Amino acid sequence: MHVRLAKLGSMVALTIGIGLMALPAGVAAASPTTTAAATPTVATPACVDGHWPVSVHGRPIIFHAGGAAGDYLWHDGNGWHLRVTHPGHKGVVFSGRIVSDAPLTEAPVKLEANDVVTLSADKKTITYCFVNYGYIDGFDFRAPCSHGLAFTGRMGGLRLADWQIRLGTHSRHPLENPFVLRRIL
Repeated sequence: MHVRLAKLGSMVALTIGIGLMALPAGVAAASPTTTAAATPTVATPACVDGHWPVSVHGRPIIFHAGGAAGDYLWHDGNGWHLRVTHPGHKGVVFSGRIVSDAPLTEAPVKLEANDVVTLSADKKTITYCFVNYGYIDGFDFRAPCSHGLAFTGRMGGLRLADWQIRLGTHSRHPLENPFVLRRIL
C-alpha cells in the first residue's frame, strides 16, 4: 500500500493510493428539443460520501469498551465514526476537533449528560469533549462534499500520541496529531 504524508502548515496530509483530483465542475449540456433554441441546463456534481483512503475503511477490529485508550476513527457505508474509550472506570476527558472544507452533519452516540458534540454555525467544524468512564462515547458524521478533513485529538488536555489514534479496520496510526485525511477521487 502506498502511503504519502505531506506537511501542510501545522497539519499533515495523509494520502493513500492514487493522488487527489478536484471534483469536476458542473457541465453544461443542451437539453433535447425540437425547437430551434435549445435550453441549456447545468448539471451540478453529486456529493457522495466515499472514496476515502483504504486505511480508514471499516471499524477497528481491536475496538471495544475498555480497550486501549484513545480515539478510534473509521469510515464505512454509513459515513464517519469517531469513538473514544480507555481501560478502567476513572473519568478521562477526551476532546478534539474535526475541520472540513465543506459542510458536515453529526449525530451523537452513547453520550452522557456532560458530554458535548458541537457543530459550528458554518457546519464545517465539529468539536467534542467527552468524560469517558471506560465505556464508549462518540459520534457519527458525514462529509459528503469534503475534499479533506483535519483532525486533532486530546486526552487529559494533552494531544494524543499518534499510536493512540486508530484508523480503520487495521488500526493504522497517523504520523502526527493533528493530521489531515484527503479524499481520493
